[in-house]
Amino acid sequence: MVSIAQITVSFPMERQVFQRTGFNHTTNFQGDGVIQIAGNFESEYDSIMAMVEPRVVGQGTATSWQKIHTRNGKPYFKGSLSAKGGWYKLYVQSWNNGAITDTDTVQRVGIGEVFAIAGQSNAQGGDEAVAGPVALDDRVIAINYDNDTTTFNKLAIGFSKIDDDSSSIGSFHYVPWNWARLGDILADSLNVPILFYGTAHGGTSVIWWKQAALGEPLTGAPSYVREEIGAPYQALKVVLNFYISLTGLRAIIWHQGETDRFITPGNYRDNLNAIITESRTDSENASLAWLVCRVSYTGGQTYNGPWEGQNLVIDGDPNVFAGPDTDVLTSGTGHRETVQNVHFNYPGLFEFSRLLEIQINSTFLQNSTPCTAEEFMDVNFSCTPSNSPYTLSLTSALTSPNHKYAWSNRDNTDLEARGKSHSANYEFINYPPADYLRLNWEFDSTSSIMVGAGRYALNVIKPTSEKILFSPIIDLTSLTLPTNPSFTASATQVRPGDTLTLTGSNCNGTYLWSTTETGSSLLLTPASTASYTLACKTLHCQSNSTAPTEVVVSSCFSNPLSLTGNVNGTEAPYQSQQTIQSTQMVNQPSGNIQYTAVKSVLLNPGFKAENGALFQASISDCP
Repeated sequence: MVSIAQITVSFPMERQVFQRTGFNHTTNFQGDGVIQIAGNFESEYDSIMAMVEPRVVGQGTATSWQKIHTRNGKPYFKGSLSAKGGWYKLYVQSWNNGAITDTDTVQRVGIGEVFAIAGQSNAQGGDEAVAGPVALDDRVIAINYDNDTTTFNKLAIGFSKIDDDSSSIGSFHYVPWNWARLGDILADSLNVPILFYGTAHGGTSVIWWKQAALGEPLTGAPSYVREEIGAPYQALKVVLNFYISLTGLRAIIWHQGETDRFITPGNYRDNLNAIITESRTDSENASLAWLVCRVSYTGGQTYNGPWEGQNLVIDGDPNVFAGPDTDVLTSGTGHRETVQNVHFNYPGLFEFSRLLEIQINSTFLQNSTPCTAEEFMDVNFSCTPSNSPYTLSLTSALTSPNHKYAWSNRDNTDLEARGKSHSANYEFINYPPADYLRLNWEFDSTSSIMVGAGRYALNVIKPTSEKILFSPIIDLTSLTLPTNPSFTASATQVRPGDTLTLTGSNCNGTYLWSTTETGSSLLLTPASTASYTLACKTLHCQSNSTAPTEVVVSSCFSNPLSLTGNVNGTEAPYQSQQTIQSTQMVNQPSGNIQYTAVKSVLLNPGFKAENGALFQASISDCP
């Protein structure tokens, strides 16, 4: 027998890391964080529960089961789970009528530290002969996909361990360089997972970064800095606009200056400050932290302009922090390759990582303000014949005219998903791993769309910042439309206190009565005259209701009555504007009934009122 999953978790994805909200060496070493959860379902539920447990003892703190969602009629579930920093296995359960109906798991999900890397080749990876070490710790994560077109329609969503020297660090790095090593020592010292985004661009000037950030023409940039796609800033903008909505971000690590050896300190400061300001707009975090390394060493020499300019930026902004001085790493100390005498060699990558870890673990984490992941947007699904065609529509204030919308109803093909990046004279082709999302966002550009069976998602681009917010995945691939039901009533008039049965038919889902009760038949004791309808509800859709059937509650019948059965207690009278015939048994000691008819009351053979019971018959109109 094949078991069909009743719930499926779409977010978080395997190895996704969420930026924790705080950190204190003394009071809260692990820090706190929130895991955003969303998924789909194949059967009814009334609530969703979630919990985490550390994958390795000591690498986090298990939570109790927490209710994260209550069924609300939408075709997906979403919620959030609070936990301490750590590396976890996530369990998500659906419940219905007090029982567990299904459990899904995400094997690896983290709450930890998320960094974006920006700068030039000693941040991106500067020498084809030195790809850099791979991560030994399972908790060192990156997006193993890079694409220099950096359009959000091409971006894959997924997360991988940096476990190969050709691993990408998306959105733009093509080798691990020193970042896997830094991840190892940070994961060990902080005891939380580490996620890196790579956005540095080899051979670039701080001036070009500023010009690209502000949408200005690049001055004197070589052809490998592809101005037409927004380089060199666009890869960082992609992270700040697109990816950090899903994960959050601690800070940007900036390592750049080798190209700008003849710049003045003031000019360097002004350009870098402009980049920082734009990054805070793009991330919607006015205090977004930057960790700025002191960098100028190239060709065996150091230069005052960029080095002093970096110090001016650090000294002038409380949310810019001092990174290491990498000018101390020279060919003389054995930390640079000797041909151009600029790029780190293998020992240099290790030492660069060690110096970065010292700065990060000093007071930086306690004093910096991170961005956290955004909640998923709510989307309504209208699926009733009266509202045909069926629609998905955004439900929030983000429907204002200044926002831009992009829906997905399919995945990118291999050709569309192919990543291609450049660094100087090198070109690299790659594809997203098989378990990555590769959503194509070109289906529609309105806040409400018409849909049929399929798999959908929405993103909304906010004005000014252009930050992107996401809906959950909305899986309607097994959408079943309801049939049109009908029903019959065992009577259309009853006396007060009498019962009747409504019997439904022709529903391929759940019978939903206007009384809100369910089931194919409904036993009623109506207190007053009322009309009843029936609809048929499948998992996500509901049919039109039937025409109403009125049930009159009155002892006065317009038609002749023929009465049978037993009277064992005090009942409402039978009254007819025609005739009454009866073979009833009025039982003692508490049987009590009264007949009233306009024309005649006929007690047929079989009628009996026992001694002690009360019976009365009269000829008159209904009172």
